[in-house]
Amino acid sequence: MKSAHYIFMIILFLAACNSESDNVTVVIPEPPVITPPSEEGRIGEFKLQTAVETDFFVFRKSLESLDLYYSNSNSLHFNKNGYLVNKQGSPLLAFPVNPDGSLSSVSIDTSQPIRISYSSGSPKPTDKIKISTNLPQNSNELYIDEFNNSDPLTFNHSASTPVIDSLGDTHILTFYFVHVSADMNTWEFRLALNNNIVHPAIEQIIDFDDNGLLDIDDGDHDGFATTDNGLIDSINIPLNNGANDLNISLDFTANTTSFDSNFEVTSLDATGFYTGRVEVFKVEPNGLITLSYTNGQDELLGKVAFAKFHSPYNLQPLGNSLWAETEESGTPIYGEPQAVNFDSILPVDHNF
Repeated sequence: MKSAHYIFMIILFLAACNSESDNVTVVIPEPPVITPPSEEGRIGEFKLQTAVETDFFVFRKSLESLDLYYSNSNSLHFNKNGYLVNKQGSPLLAFPVNPDGSLSSVSIDTSQPIRISYSSGSPKPTDKIKISTNLPQNSNELYIDEFNNSDPLTFNHSASTPVIDSLGDTHILTFYFVHVSADMNTWEFRLALNNNIVHPAIEQIIDFDDNGLLDIDDGDHDGFATTDNGLIDSINIPLNNGANDLNISLDFTANTTSFDSNFEVTSLDATGFYTGRVEVFKVEPNGLITLSYTNGQDELLGKVAFAKFHSPYNLQPLGNSLWAETEESGTPIYGEPQAVNFDSILPVDHNF
């Protein structure tokens, strides 16, 4: 299996770049690397243990076998196909769960080996951005016709945010704000993707009333109104990497102001996510298994199956911390951790 790399995490920092042009810049650190195992290799080794020794995990002898083994403490890892197995290759079993984490079945016949995906689904492209910002009322007036995104003297402020395309690639979308009328406190903005201006560069107005609040429908009767009442729909941005065009709506209505204070971006909330890589495997004391990916998505994998015996000390030892049912041990009762007659699991929080 080819090496898989974590998609980089993007961190936004506010930085003052000069006396008149403040910018939100983007810092992209080097991503860590995760390598799924080779044919003989293993990944994510950890120990799973019941809180009391008379509760037992349930294993299949092998992926192809229906024979069941039991253990209250075992070293586990993920094999090359993503199955959670012990050193002998016996997979751990879990009950299926509903989207809220509750059990959908407690029958051992419905239990399945635990399996992770080393990558998470298809990417979801960005289709909406919510912007919360303060554009200082006392900013200098500039001419929009002279705007040049490579010249910070031709715009007052800028802010950047990552956006995701249909292939899962990340791009940087930058907003440039230009104070076109100091008397009316009216602004225009332009967009650039990866430093390339988005065309056509049509008029996009953000207007404010005398209280520094977003002016909808020219409420202050100054002849200007915020474009589309602050909900600017369907801005099309062509791409040249084989992905579908971005089609993004902008929402300035949450908390866009123009007070006599510093330029500030309190939120640039963009939808969408890229194809993630497995990051954290977690087992809760109640047996719930959660897999987290680098793209912020979580996946519920099930609940660890538990077994209890009438006479657990009469189980047949098989070595390697595994036991088998005997006539003297009695037949197992199955259930979930922390349910009636069962205790809990020592929690696992394993970072890959």
